[in-house]
Amino acid sequence: MYKFFILYVLSFSTLYGEWAEKTLETLTVQEKIGQLFVVPACPRYDKEIIEQVIDRYHVGSVIVKQGHPLQQILFLNSLQKRSKHPLLCTGDAEWGLGMRMEDTLSFPRNEVMGKVKNRFLLYLAGKEIGEQCRMVGIHLNFAPVVDVNNNPDNIIIGSRSFGSDPTQVSSCGYMLIQGMKQGRVLSCIKHFPGHGDTAIDSHKGLPEIPHSRSHLEEVEFVPFKYLIKTGVEAVMTGHLMMPALDEEFPASLSQSIVTDLLQKEWGFRGLVITDALNMKALTENYSVEEIAVKALLAGHDLLLYGAHRYEDVEMLLTEMIPKAYSAIEKAVERGEITEELLNAHVLKVLQVKEDLGLHQERLTPLQDDLMERLHSEHAIDLIDRIKKGAL
Repeated sequence: MYKFFILYVLSFSTLYGEWAEKTLETLTVQEKIGQLFVVPACPRYDKEIIEQVIDRYHVGSVIVKQGHPLQQILFLNSLQKRSKHPLLCTGDAEWGLGMRMEDTLSFPRNEVMGKVKNRFLLYLAGKEIGEQCRMVGIHLNFAPVVDVNNNPDNIIIGSRSFGSDPTQVSSCGYMLIQGMKQGRVLSCIKHFPGHGDTAIDSHKGLPEIPHSRSHLEEVEFVPFKYLIKTGVEAVMTGHLMMPALDEEFPASLSQSIVTDLLQKEWGFRGLVITDALNMKALTENYSVEEIAVKALLAGHDLLLYGAHRYEDVEMLLTEMIPKAYSAIEKAVERGEITEELLNAHVLKVLQVKEDLGLHQERLTPLQDDLMERLHSEHAIDLIDRIKKGAL
């Protein structure tokens, strides 16, 4: 069932050095499972809890949440030193660090970016956002959103989209991604297969997009296929029912969509990441345990759990992640998830860390002029130019 996925992961291992393969050989099953998890990390929350989770569940990746840049760097470095293996640090910086981090700049949202005639400004914005992400320790940015905004009642995508024209969304996404590459941060397009044409927020319920396959090919799929073809490093799936692709499961739990369509048919070989698995689109319909196992079997490499409020983060770290981890461990024990499949996913994650050089240097330097660089005249001027260019 999963031979195709395993073979193409192994066939690409020669593109990297030997660290990923050698590290994989040393990992226990429990450590391998931990490499699949992305958990929230914020200096404002109970540090002891996140440290316990990293220790006990061998967590391989974190998502940066609220905090000040100076605090965040020290906090991430302390977690990196504590972790046996380097952590992949991710973040939501769709419109820059200001989306999640205090005392940082916010760039115009994609709705404004999509109106800018000089698309080179988007490249410059991507480069600046990428550089700022790396300054504070973020390696992978969950951006850009490339959903086509073709529903005026869409309350969750809206201004996060470049517009209603699939070609425009594609070209804007491409420029931002190329800039972020130059800024040395990985990009992750979302929310595959397309979250634009719905009026339901998947944080609160499960949206359904009833379009035919031919309609999806002409609209929703266009940016994803183009940006995959042009080399984006990661794709995030959305919690969306698309009966034309899978009548039983939402995209984030669907092997037909994640493995058969995205990876087999389209040939995507980068990281495949879930949207937050604690969103009500899933939790109102499946147990924590079911979600974790089904998401992995669908074809994801990383299972994301994210929240903002302290009580929600505490619940994730102390209740949901232990349940999800245990469910995958039991699925491996009973053979529902083969260790061969587990190895293939973990190898992809380790190869990304190696490609980023985290196996050689995982700490982020705290620069004396960090806050000045995060508020440079160049960046402020660029924001102004983008706003004027959209008029």
